[in-house]
Amino acid sequence: MKGPHMTFPRRQRGASLIIVLILLLVMTLLGLAVLRGTLLEERMSANMYDRSLAFQQAESALREAEEEVRKAVVANGNGWVIGIKCGNDPTRGGITGIDDSKCGMPTTAYTGGTTCTGGGLTSDCWFNAVDQLGSTNKSAGAPQYYVQYMGLRDSHDELGLGSSAASTQYGGGGGAVIQEAMYRIFARSHNPSANGDRAVVVLQANVVAK
Repeated sequence: MKGPHMTFPRRQRGASLIIVLILLLVMTLLGLAVLRGTLLEERMSANMYDRSLAFQQAESALREAEEEVRKAVVANGNGWVIGIKCGNDPTRGGITGIDDSKCGMPTTAYTGGTTCTGGGLTSDCWFNAVDQLGSTNKSAGAPQYYVQYMGLRDSHDELGLGSSAASTQYGGGGGAVIQEAMYRIFARSHNPSANGDRAVVVLQANVVAK
């Protein structure tokens, strides 16, 4: 007579546990990738916003500088009345005697440089402009502008004395010859040496004043 038939459970191989661990690892990696992408997008958005603020600051400094140059010329006459002098006054017929080594973009535009202590004639220094963001915590510092006097040029005052609209219109010759002061302005969002981790924007404009 045969005894009772006994069966033993198969030895567990742990296949389900391995699959679960692999799935957990994949989900963790996906989560980390999503988190990294989100942080990168936030950083890019912050950088774009910071550059937008810097552009607004530089533009406001540029407009202020243009107004200051015009006021200085009106108050003191044509010639070198504000900023740094690039070269000699020209002879009639156009800009001459300009030293390009002194009339290019200032070497301190993206590094720092000296701040002007007053108005009027200057050496190699930057004027502080009104900080439009000064009342908030968004400002990286006061925007600044750099003024270069480039010389005088001749211009015809088409509607001035000695001319008429008719004579000008029909080729009868221009009006009185006048001289205009030529200035170049560089404006930046702030002094880079004060806040090196913030975006720096530098703008340029030429101004004719008479």
